[in-house]
Amino acid sequence: MSRSIRVCSYLLLPIIYLVVNIKIAQLGESFPITIVTFLPLLLLLFVEKINLKKLMIGLGIGAGLTLFNYIFGRSLDASKYVTSTMLFIYLVIIISMVWAIRFKTISTRNHKKILRLFYVVIALVVGLAAVEMAEIILTGGSSLIETISKYLIYSNSYVLNFIKFGGRRTTAFYFEPAFFALALISIWLSIKQFGIKTPKTDGMILAGIVLSGSFSGVMTFIIFYLLEWAFQYLNKSAIKKKLPLAIISLSVFVVGVVFAFPYIAGRLGDLGTEGSSSYYRIIGPLAMVGYSLTNIDGVVRFGSLYEYVASFGIFNGADVGKTIDNGLYLLIIYFSWCAVILAGWFMYKIFKMTRNAFGNNQNFRVQLYLFTPVSLFFTGSIFSPEYAFLIVCPFILRKALKIADS
Repeated sequence: MSRSIRVCSYLLLPIIYLVVNIKIAQLGESFPITIVTFLPLLLLLFVEKINLKKLMIGLGIGAGLTLFNYIFGRSLDASKYVTSTMLFIYLVIIISMVWAIRFKTISTRNHKKILRLFYVVIALVVGLAAVEMAEIILTGGSSLIETISKYLIYSNSYVLNFIKFGGRRTTAFYFEPAFFALALISIWLSIKQFGIKTPKTDGMILAGIVLSGSFSGVMTFIIFYLLEWAFQYLNKSAIKKKLPLAIISLSVFVVGVVFAFPYIAGRLGDLGTEGSSSYYRIIGPLAMVGYSLTNIDGVVRFGSLYEYVASFGIFNGADVGKTIDNGLYLLIIYFSWCAVILAGWFMYKIFKMTRNAFGNNQNFRVQLYLFTPVSLFFTGSIFSPEYAFLIVCPFILRKALKIADS
């Protein structure tokens, strides 16, 4: 008599991290289809119950922002409006569903299976990045990155050009170094929701971020690790019991920062260098942000971003940039003060969490919620399903593990 074998549907989540940037097909010129294009359908695999009130509130906020953008936004290219709007609506649907769904509980016997698969994914991704870096050091180029690029949603050509001129950055299975680092931090947060200490995994994640060469990734990991240390040790009972361990762990961290300081200082110096990626991501677009907040015609309608950015003449390398590589700036350009108010409200909620987290943050609640606004500084592709998956996956696991958010 054969026994039926039940496969835990949550095992799909670690696997998606490997293929999140792999293109299955192409719809038009600017809409690549990946496995996470079907994320709303995939979420139905994990549903226990849907709170329709929450779902309607989320969709209502999205509809209000869409209407605001249409009424007040300046149109420079009407032909791309529909595609850009649909991407935003898609993001709203995904976030609203994750907020409204009560997810099926992950059984204790499946914890190890999911974690084991996450460890395999980390080993594959970081291992591939290490091989890419070895090839870059030995040959001055990377045929491996070039080969993988053919199967991704976007080309890695700018990374390959950067490498040809002496740069050293890797992308593993992802279309850009910043997205690679963002994926690693998302995986790290997903694992942390299981409430376990993983020093070896932490080391591998950090190694992968360093191999990516993402300054945003390095700084985010430093901030999150410092928060972990503070929440764990900065309370009276913990200091009394674990003072030697606290000193040792902080000392090791400080030594790591000292070794990384030349890199950090160099990247901070790039903030003032026009044409550098840091300048283009953070300093250059401030003129657009200021205009959006102080002028009635400063809001740009969906689909008109390229023309608007190009009109400011900000250089990205040797060429005038046409994209915004900063999600927060993008939201302000599309929604003006609405974006600022929403971001301010969210940060206030995180601040309140932080005050109550010292000595009681076993499941990384503050880092998880802080990840959402911090992730905006990694990329401008925040309306893509690929970005949405990296943000919501740790939240899915948190809810599926029935971790209470008081």
